Amino acid sequence: MPLSQESAGRSPPVIGPVVSPASGAAGTRRPQSSRDRDRFVGFAFAAADLLIETDAQGNILFSAGARCRLTKGEVGGLVGSNLMEVVAPGDRKYVHVLFDRIREKARIKPSRVLFQAFDGQQFPALLGGCRLDSCPGSLFLTVLLTAPARAGNGAGLAAAQGELRDQAGFAGILEERIFAAREKGLDQGLTLLLVEGLQAMVEAMPEGAATEVREGIDAYLRGISADGDSAGQLTGDRYGIVHAADIDGREVQGHIAQIIEAAGGALPGGIRSWTLDMADDRLDAADAARALVYTVQAFASEQGGEFTISSLEDGANRLMAGAVERIGQMRATIDNRNFFVVYQPIVDIANGAVHHLEALTRVDGMGSPADFITFAEDVGLIYDFDLLLTRTVLDTLAEFRKEPKLPDVAINLSAKTLMSPIFLKQFQSVVAPYGDLAAKLLIEVTETVVVTDIAKLNEVLQKLRESGFRICLDDVGAGSTSFQSLYGIQADYAKIDGKFVRGAVANPRDMAMLRSMIDVCRQLGLELIGEQVEEAVHADLLTGLGVSLAQGFLFSRPSRDFAYFAKDWSRVRSGGKVLLKG
Repeated sequence: MPLSQESAGRSPPVIGPVVSPASGAAGTRRPQSSRDRDRFVGFAFAAADLLIETDAQGNILFSAGARCRLTKGEVGGLVGSNLMEVVAPGDRKYVHVLFDRIREKARIKPSRVLFQAFDGQQFPALLGGCRLDSCPGSLFLTVLLTAPARAGNGAGLAAAQGELRDQAGFAGILEERIFAAREKGLDQGLTLLLVEGLQAMVEAMPEGAATEVREGIDAYLRGISADGDSAGQLTGDRYGIVHAADIDGREVQGHIAQIIEAAGGALPGGIRSWTLDMADDRLDAADAARALVYTVQAFASEQGGEFTISSLEDGANRLMAGAVERIGQMRATIDNRNFFVVYQPIVDIANGAVHHLEALTRVDGMGSPADFITFAEDVGLIYDFDLLLTRTVLDTLAEFRKEPKLPDVAINLSAKTLMSPIFLKQFQSVVAPYGDLAAKLLIEVTETVVVTDIAKLNEVLQKLRESGFRICLDDVGAGSTSFQSLYGIQADYAKIDGKFVRGAVANPRDMAMLRSMIDVCRQLGLELIGEQVEEAVHADLLTGLGVSLAQGFLFSRPSRDFAYFAKDWSRVRSGGKVLLKG
C-alpha cells in the first residue's frame, strides 16, 4: 500500500494526521479510502519508528516518524537527501544489495543495518522494505530502532559493522538460527559456498579492484542472509550463509561471478555451493545444530576431497547425513548409558602402592574410545558426556564407600567442557548429593590446546581447587597440553606424555626434552606422573630423573574390577611382577 495515493510523477507525498474512523467534521464519517489509508499507516508505525519512501536511486521522497538521530530537525527534513547519506559508510554497499533484493523479490524482511547519526555516531537498526506495482519507481522502507547488534560467539560487532562473521561467530549464529527456525516455524536454509582460488586471485589484483571484490562479496552475502547478520567467511575462499528458503545456490554463484567479473578479476577455480536442510527433524534442535556446526567446521577445514571435486556435488549433504547419524548414535549412548568405565592405577614406583586410579571410558561396539571422545568434542556433546561420567564414577565410589582405604579417582574432563559458561554450576549440582565423597575425585584436564583463553580456563580450575578438587594436566609435551598451558594454569599434577618416557631410553633428543619438561614442572610446583610405562627400564629411567609416580601396563592394565582396588589396593605388584592383567 503506498504512502500516498498520488500517481507517478507527483510531488513528494504528504500524509495527513492519523485519526480514528469515527472522527471528522460535525459527526460525519471519513471516506472509506481515507480510513483504509490511516489504518495501514497506523499499522506501519506500530511496526517501525520511521517510515521512508525513496526512488530507485535512494533519494528520499517522504519520511515520517521518530527522528532516529538522523537529522537535527524534524525527520521531514530528510526529504530531498539520499538514504545512503545516513547509512554508515561500511554498510552502503550492503544497503544497495538490499535495494536490489526489494526490486527482485518485492519485499525483504527487516535486516540489521548500521546507520550514521548527524553527530557522526553510528547505531544499529532494522531496515525492512517493499515495492508496489501500483507505485512504480518507489521503494517503501521501515526503520526499527531496537536492534542492538548480536555480540557473542567470537563475532563481536563485526556483522553490524560491514564485516562477515568469522568461523566461530558463524557457528554461534547458526546455532541461534536453527533454534529460532524450530520455535517460529521459519523456512530457512544453510548454503556453503566455495569460491576456489579467490584468495590467490584477490592477492594478485590491484588494491582497488581487490577491495571491490571483497566488499562486494561481503555486502551481497550479508544482503541475502537472514536478518543481514547470518553470513560468515570461514576461510579465504569459503563462506557460509543462513538465508530464507527462496535463495538458490545457482543464484548465489551467479552473483558472485558477476562481482568478480565487474572488478576485472579472473577466478582460477570454480564456484560451487551446497545447500543444507535446516528443517531436518531427525534430531532435536540442539543436536541438529551440532550436526550443522560440525558440517560447517569440516567444510572450513577440508583441504581437498569431497568438497573440491565437482562430481561430488552432494559432498556436504553426505557429510551432514553422516553427522546426523553419528550424533544420533552418540545421543543414544549418553541417554542409555551404553558405555562402561575401566580403572587403571597410578602407582608409587618405589613400592608399587597405588596413589590413585584413573577412570577411562569404553563404549560398546566402538573400538577406539579416542574417536568417540574426539567426535563428542567436535560436535559439542562432550559436555553432557563428561557430567555423566562424573556421576557414574561417584556412583561407583558410593557403592564402595565403606571400604577403609577407598582410592581416589581421576576423571578426564575436556577443556571444552570446563570452558562452558554453565559448567561450574552444573558440576556442583552433580557432585553435591555425594557429600564428602566428591573429595575423592581428581580432575584431569585434557585437550588444553583447543583453549584460546588460558587465563579463563585457569580461573575455572582455581575455583575447583578452592572447592577441594585437585587438578592434573594430561599429556604434557604431546601438544594437547602446551608449555603455554603449563605456565598459565596452576595445577597439582602433570602427566608426561608416554612417547617421551619410552623414547628417552634410546634417544638423546627425547631425553633432553624429558629433562626440560621435568625441570619446568618442578619449578612450577607440579608433582609428576610418567605415562605409558610398559617395561622396567622405563620405570628405572623415571626414578633416576626423580619422578616418583607412574602409570602403565608394567603395573596394571585397565580393569573393570573396581572392587579389586577398593578392597586390596595397597599394592598392585610384588617384586616387579604384574598381579592384575584386567
